[in-house]
Amino acid sequence: MKIHPECIPCLFERAKFECDLAFGDNDKGKLEALQEIIHYASQHINRDTVPAMVGTERGRIISRQSKVIDPYVQLKIDSNRAGEEIIPTAKKYYESSEDKLLALMRIAAAANSMEYGVRGHDFDESRFKDTFLDILHEDLKGDVHRAKSYLNSYKKVLYILDNAGEVVLDRMVIDELSKIGKEIVVSPKSSPVINDVTADELNGLGFEKYNIVPSGSFVGVSLDEAPESFKEILFDKDYLVIAKGMGNYETISEFEEKLEGRLIYLFRAKCIPVAKSAGVKKGTLVITGM
Repeated sequence: MKIHPECIPCLFERAKFECDLAFGDNDKGKLEALQEIIHYASQHINRDTVPAMVGTERGRIISRQSKVIDPYVQLKIDSNRAGEEIIPTAKKYYESSEDKLLALMRIAAAANSMEYGVRGHDFDESRFKDTFLDILHEDLKGDVHRAKSYLNSYKKVLYILDNAGEVVLDRMVIDELSKIGKEIVVSPKSSPVINDVTADELNGLGFEKYNIVPSGSFVGVSLDEAPESFKEILFDKDYLVIAKGMGNYETISEFEEKLEGRLIYLFRAKCIPVAKSAGVKKGTLVITGM
């Protein structure tokens, strides 16, 4: 997905949000980091830019200048705690659903509501437990029939994770897919990137029995930076690819033709550019098979 004019204020609002996390009261440090981000953007943003590329470099600049490797560390802890509190609701919904595969996809897409720093998207982990059941019953746009046919057709699944917090609900989805015979490869980040879950952070979250293959340290997926071990599975035609979240949608849509017939996107369209690209209204839960 190419950059839209609406991406620009969002990228910089998130830059300020991340600077507040990393620098605290150090306004001088914030200004210096924001100046470097502005300079980078002025040199690299054009009609062919993918927003995730700018988001990745934004985070690298802030971490380098602040010397804070992961500004989101506390928010991730809070998000995982909120995710655990939602599990009973998600399990009850799943167990009472006649269409189990659709229920799992709804849970995975609804979990992608857990996100900080996205312009125009309000998330509060303290209130999420009370609203999650309502979210599960929202309209789900996209090609559900195609996505279900892919899930029925493939035994092997590459599940590309997104944010902390929602990863707890992804664990439930992955566990249920495993119970029906799917062989799951779980792909977190190699190291901290925004609030995405990392391989180290999966320790203690219930993923011990799964094959963990990190996707790199980039917002979404970068074929230039992703480890060869990840790309081998990504392009293995025996694997169905489930890509969670907007960052994965932004980046994988740039080469999705290579995954045609075995790719499912699951996310909430939390911003206007992604919603436009997916052909839905902002805020919609999306499942799209390619």
